[in-house]
Amino acid sequence: MSPKSVGSAQASSRVSADVLAAGALCWRTGAQGLEVALIHRPRYNDWSWPKGKVESGETLPETAVREVQEETGLDIHLGVPLPSAEYMVGGKNVKKVFYWSAQARGDHTFAPVNKREVDEVRWFPVGEARTKLTSYADRDQLDALEKYDSTGALRAWPLILVRHGKAFPRAKWHETEHVRPLLALGTRQAMALTGLLSAWRTKKLISSPWKRCMATLAPLAAATGKAIKKAPCLSEKASTADPDRTSRYIEKLLEKGKPAIYCTHRPVLPLILDIYAKHAPQRIAEKLPREDPYLKPGEILVAYVRPGAVPRIVDFERIRPIDA
Repeated sequence: MSPKSVGSAQASSRVSADVLAAGALCWRTGAQGLEVALIHRPRYNDWSWPKGKVESGETLPETAVREVQEETGLDIHLGVPLPSAEYMVGGKNVKKVFYWSAQARGDHTFAPVNKREVDEVRWFPVGEARTKLTSYADRDQLDALEKYDSTGALRAWPLILVRHGKAFPRAKWHETEHVRPLLALGTRQAMALTGLLSAWRTKKLISSPWKRCMATLAPLAAATGKAIKKAPCLSEKASTADPDRTSRYIEKLLEKGKPAIYCTHRPVLPLILDIYAKHAPQRIAEKLPREDPYLKPGEILVAYVRPGAVPRIVDFERIRPIDA
C-alpha cells in the first residue's frame, strides 16, 4: 500500500506496511486525575484504543478523527502524536497504526455507531486502564500519554505551517509575481488540505496576501466560514526586505498560545524553521527539515506548543495529502 501521508513526527516519508490505520487516545481529567476511553470489541472480546483502517482518499489524521467518532461518538480534534504500533495481521500482512492524543470536550456521552463492532466504551483512570488493556503493546501509547501529562505537554496546542500548493512555474510566469496562481494540481492539494487541516479544529487562518497562498487556504475558509487574515510579512518580498519583521511575527504567533494555521512560501521557510529550532529541545529540533525545499508544495508542518509563559515546542509532524 502506498500511503499519502503519515502521522507522528516521522514526516511525510513512505510507510512500509500492508495495512494502515489510525486512532486516538481520548482523555479527560476526572475525579482521580487523568482518565482515558477504552472500547470493547465483542468480536475479539478485548479492550483497546479506538482505531481503524484508512479509507480511500483519507489522510491518517482524518482517519483517526473519523474512527474515534464512529467507535465512541466523541467529536475530537487531535493533540500531540503518540507512538505508533506495528504488528502482523492474517499471518502475512504488516499493519501499522498511528495514534494521537485527543482531549474530550463538550458532551462525554458515548454513542458507538455500530454496536456489533463496539458494544461498550468506558472511561478508566490510567492505572486501571493499564491493567484493562488486552494487548500489552497498547501500553506504549498510554505510557507516552502519561509522560506528556506529567510535563504539561499533553495540553500542547497546534501551530500549523502550510506551504502553498503547486503553483505555475516561476520561470514561465511573465506577470507580477504576487498574482502567480496555483496549477490544477495545486488546487487539488488545496481541496485535500481542507479535510486534513480540519482534524485539528483550528479556527484561526492566516496567509501571505499573495494569490497562491490565499488560494491554498480558500477551500478551508469556505468550508469553515472563517475569514483568512492577510499577513504581508509572510510574503516572499516582505520577508526578504525585512526578515526581522517576519521573525517577530512568527514569535508572536508562538507567544499568543492560540492554535493557528498559516500559509507561506518556500523562500520564507528557513527563517521560520530557525525560529522553531530555538523553541524546541535539540532532539525535537533535529526532526525539522534541513534541506531545500524543506516542505513539498501543499505539505504541512505541525508544531505542538506547550502552554506557558515561554513557548516550548514539544513535537513536530509533517503531512501532505497529495504528492507534488
